[in-house]
Amino acid sequence: ESAEAFLNEVALVTNVDAEPDVRADRAGDRLRLSTVHQVKRLEWKAVIILWAADGMFPSSRAMPESGDDEEERRLFYVAVTRAKDELFLCVPAVRRAPDGGAQFFLPSRFITEIPPDCLRQEQVGFL
Repeated sequence: ESAEAFLNEVALVTNVDAEPDVRADRAGDRLRLSTVHQVKRLEWKAVIILWAADGMFPSSRAMPESGDDEEERRLFYVAVTRAKDELFLCVPAVRRAPDGGAQFFLPSRFITEIPPDCLRQEQVGFL
């Protein structure tokens, strides 16, 4: 299996809160993968939001035909307010499309609503 398939499978696990807590002295050594819906009322020192690209967040599938994105905007707010100290919004520039071509992305419309003096943009090349 690929790493992408593994992460997709792990992201669908809904019983994250049912896992036993680790000792407090080791809690900082953990990485928690979860959906935005699973993190309400929780906080971490650092939060990484993947796929913060338009069409992905907000999800083009979740958008009603009316184009009303308020529910997706609320989810974005929940996601970004989970970070105590650091927030990383990861926007892919391009990915391979199902037809083998390239699919290009722009930052989420919600990121463009954040005041520029609150953001630091860094470009990272392909690995």
